[in-house]
Amino acid sequence: MRKFQIYLAFLAAFALVFTSCSKDESDTIPTEEKATLSFGAIVADMANKSANKQSDVGDLPACSEDAPAYVKVVLMKGNEYVIGEDEPYRVDLASGQVFTKEDEALELEPGQYTLEHFATYDAEGNLTWLAPKGGVLEKFVDAPLPLNIDLGAGVKKYVDVSVLCYDDRDVNQYGYQFFEFDTTKAMEFCFFANYCAPSGRHFPARYSVEFSVDGEVIYEAEENINNVGVNEYGDNYADPICFALPDLSEYADDEEYIDYTVTLLDSEGVYDAPENMTITGSLSRNEIEANFDGDSNVDYEHLRFGCDGEVPADDADDDGVADDEDNCPETYNPGQEDADGDGVGNACEDGSGDGDNDGDDNDNDGNDNDGDSDGDDNDGDDNDGDEVAENCDTAYMYGDNELDDLGLYDNANWGWGLVLDEDAFDDEYYEGDGVWRLPFYAGAGQNDVSKGWEAGYIVLTLDGNELEVDIELNEGVSLNESHIYVGADWPESDAPGQFDLGTDTFTVGDAPHIIVHAEVCED
Repeated sequence: MRKFQIYLAFLAAFALVFTSCSKDESDTIPTEEKATLSFGAIVADMANKSANKQSDVGDLPACSEDAPAYVKVVLMKGNEYVIGEDEPYRVDLASGQVFTKEDEALELEPGQYTLEHFATYDAEGNLTWLAPKGGVLEKFVDAPLPLNIDLGAGVKKYVDVSVLCYDDRDVNQYGYQFFEFDTTKAMEFCFFANYCAPSGRHFPARYSVEFSVDGEVIYEAEENINNVGVNEYGDNYADPICFALPDLSEYADDEEYIDYTVTLLDSEGVYDAPENMTITGSLSRNEIEANFDGDSNVDYEHLRFGCDGEVPADDADDDGVADDEDNCPETYNPGQEDADGDGVGNACEDGSGDGDNDGDDNDNDGNDNDGDSDGDDNDGDDNDGDEVAENCDTAYMYGDNELDDLGLYDNANWGWGLVLDEDAFDDEYYEGDGVWRLPFYAGAGQNDVSKGWEAGYIVLTLDGNELEVDIELNEGVSLNESHIYVGADWPESDAPGQFDLGTDTFTVGDAPHIIVHAEVCED
């Protein structure tokens, strides 16, 4: 696990310049010579700048009168730490002076560096000045961190660093997190989330996260929202979001002391989030560490908004119209459009004769309203004698490829296949530890899940090059027969009886192609 620094803070404003005696960079310098940094401090007046700044800072505090004794820094070269990886590195000031003593750690190879952290302390170890790297106070300095430093060979570089004073204010105002001050251990914890819409469709979720300890917020929701977008293949994706949580020794291993609230947010062009849909919980040290799979690997905590089948009893589709007044109660249609005046909303009519999407042949024309070519209109009857039993339906595992869009099969059935290549689609259903859990839809003709029903889930477990496929059925659902295909490419035929490989365990390479088909029945 990583170590972090947690510093308690103080505010106001001055400009700190760390500098050095310098060798003339125009001299001829052997390229193998190292460069050297030493730091000095100078106080500037922040009050003049504040007159022209609009901010939420409030009154400017007074700086400490105690003399600075040392600085702490984090210096990087590219993505590599030079000093300060485990904690900011201390450099002492010369006695009675405002510049630092020489330090071997600051004898550096020529190159490009960035200063990521800079703080000044008095002799008692109290933080007095800090260089901001974000937050509302960033605008009070000319050059906030990170600060680029170009070191030539054989020189002592002059570097100016603007700093502000501290007076025990929220460290977020300076762009820092609580754990960056006063050494304490921290634990990494990550969230990933899906949103299950009333239609049955799953989306990668956009959400905010707030953490608190004993009622004190340590991560604010407004500042901690995950990234979402569309990848090069046109698929929606959402990134997980990770946090460093304090490992506080005063709490027992199984004592839950860190509280979180995760709030579902609108995802533009993807879905509109129901109002005030949140997931709350508390974490103990044991619960956080349970997500660790080795020091450098952290499994996501996978959250599911609306995926437990529980929706508000009076408005199942969250369209603002109560179910007893909604002309299409399970499909979002806040406008309640009804072109033919039959009491069934346009959103529930597709011109097939199945006015309410229950699979029944409402216009009595004998047509197969669900479009799956099995003669079953999802009312439980075997309409065309194709050996689909009464009260049963064809079911497929949900996937990122529709079989009838592959262009491989004549008169392709409805259904899906999955390429398990760990792309954004797969991430939606990833449980951690090499396990994916995907919906198992029955009677979803034309690959329209709103016409079908969830028979359960398909669980894929990948351990090295061994893939296991398990079928988890919902309560009240039974299985008549199943067919599983796993291969390096799609099967030559999409007829389930021909592609079934007679096993549920497979040896696979990269990006296996998977189809799971079954006949399921409601008891």
